[in-house]
Amino acid sequence: MSEKISIAIRSLFAANDVNKYIDRLFFLIQMSVFLLLFSNVLWGLLFWNATKNADQKVFVRSGKEMFAALLADNETRNIGQARGLITTFAHLFYESDAKSFSERLNEGFWLLSKQDAQAIYKNFIDEKVQENYTKFNAYSKIKIDSIGVDMSVVPYRCTLLFQQSIYFNEQEKVSPIGTIFELQPVPYSEKNPYGLQIQNFNYIEYQSNDTPTKQ
Repeated sequence: MSEKISIAIRSLFAANDVNKYIDRLFFLIQMSVFLLLFSNVLWGLLFWNATKNADQKVFVRSGKEMFAALLADNETRNIGQARGLITTFAHLFYESDAKSFSERLNEGFWLLSKQDAQAIYKNFIDEKVQENYTKFNAYSKIKIDSIGVDMSVVPYRCTLLFQQSIYFNEQEKVSPIGTIFELQPVPYSEKNPYGLQIQNFNYIEYQSNDTPTKQ
């Protein structure tokens, strides 16, 4: 019995059998390497596609609503994003009271170029906006009349016309306000999810047909 086993072992490791074994082992190694490379490439493609879509998804706020927008590419901006930024800017800068004034400005400063943010803030300080909010226990609300966006050129040319109502001592004072500015595409960020920034901001003459003053 032991002799038969010995003969079988010698036969297994005979030159021809060893060569066949090595060839088969080498073939299995080649197949394993190929499958590993294929799986890595496939995983990489799936990951790239998922990452690409995730990078292009931004959240846009318009007033109190938030919605997701999937962009065609990182250079593209659409009218919804532009109007969303303008609406958000208007409410943050022109709707407030003594307590929320500074907080809302700080949130909105990221939507403007540094120069324009400083200019608007200086104008508010010169007009003693926060001081008057406190002095008269006042607050303000706005009603947007018109938003115009020309996206045929970059930066985009925009107008914003609205009415600001200031409430104090059971009175309401309504003032029409007109503005003109540009929107420059900028990188997306958590503080500026629109990928746009206001620049060259100026006030223009605007007289609404519906600006009553209530006593």
